[in-house]
Amino acid sequence: MHKNQDLRKPRFYYGWVIVFIVALASFTQSAETFPVLGVFLKPMTEDFGWSRSVFTGSMTIGTLLGGVIALGVGPLIDRFGPRWTLVLGFLFLGASLLLLAWINSLWQFYSLQIVGRMMSMGVIALATQVIIPKWFITKRGRAVALGQLGGRLGNAVTPLYVQYLVARGNWRVATAVCGIVVWSISLLPSALFLRRRPEDMGLKPDGIPISAEIPAGEKRPENLENQTPNSEISFSVREAVRFSSFYLLVTAIALSSFSTPALHLHMIPYMTDRGISDASAVSVVALSSVSGALGSLTFGLLAEKFTARLMMVLGFALLSSSFILLLFVDSTILALIWGIHLGIAQGGSFTLQQVIFADYYGRDSLGAIRGIVWPIQMVFNSIGPLVAALAYDTTGDYRLIFFVFAILAIVSSGFLFLARPPMTVGITKGV
Repeated sequence: MHKNQDLRKPRFYYGWVIVFIVALASFTQSAETFPVLGVFLKPMTEDFGWSRSVFTGSMTIGTLLGGVIALGVGPLIDRFGPRWTLVLGFLFLGASLLLLAWINSLWQFYSLQIVGRMMSMGVIALATQVIIPKWFITKRGRAVALGQLGGRLGNAVTPLYVQYLVARGNWRVATAVCGIVVWSISLLPSALFLRRRPEDMGLKPDGIPISAEIPAGEKRPENLENQTPNSEISFSVREAVRFSSFYLLVTAIALSSFSTPALHLHMIPYMTDRGISDASAVSVVALSSVSGALGSLTFGLLAEKFTARLMMVLGFALLSSSFILLLFVDSTILALIWGIHLGIAQGGSFTLQQVIFADYYGRDSLGAIRGIVWPIQMVFNSIGPLVAALAYDTTGDYRLIFFVFAILAIVSSGFLFLARPPMTVGITKGV
């Protein structure tokens, strides 16, 4: 009797601490995301006389370089864990934002923004997307969704306080505050509480003791129906790239990485160009992030009941319709409705990008697998905002490029529908 009690799940699973630390990291990383950088776009370009393409170019270069370093960061996370990787990333990100307050030339802006963007996209974003799936299988959808609430909250709160500081002071004060916030919130928790994987603490994913048996009869979706913390799929990078599903997933997510970052950077300028006030435009971004939290939780839970793939198909279809709706936004009321729609679509689809790779290819090489996908995503992530800026500089309008983004989103939805999970027999393992 005493032995059976010892083999039960602990009352509290340390994986939920990991979820909380990832939420903090996602919150602070929002200082270097496009919804926040979009607040800086107009005041900085007007102050220095730069074009929007010039402003965006630094982010393009930094994102590309972030994709390059991700090739090495992913395997390092698999082998050594994310702790010191994230600490180093936050040290450099905070410093780059703080020092932006003292720039006086384009080369200074480029130098600091490239470093900050490299750390944000090549280190922090990759690490936060790999950590939680290593700690959960059965509850992976909800755990990832909860971890992403920090990012949603950051995208809601950070643009508001940045806009407040810009309006009542200047953009230099705002960048300095962002740097201080990054250091104060994430450095110490990341250093003290992050761990590599549950096995290092004598547990399996979802908090199952290593010697315990998994209760029978639990229904699992698609390729997870035979995957539990006692027996799970595990593919190496070489094995994963042999499946057509891998290339369909990468293509769908790459196309999304082309359009959504461009929207994030340019949606505030687009709305203000359409006659919506600065304060209202930032409020739309905040509302979008709040509805994104709802979308993230809803899609995460539904992915546990159905499949991450089918929920992503729905998410990308909703994303396509949000681009179409944006073409008709010309008032604050329409903008708020659009923001809710966009948030639900993006919250759900972004969360499930983290779930689906772990569901399809397992935990063991997840960092390395995401590490080779990440450079492809970052190429598209870096090009999309620049293409949108060039479209604006050339035509004086964003609507044509937003229509193109709508088409790309529905194409991505089709690719995801075709990307059925690997069903190869014999690639399960006991742990």
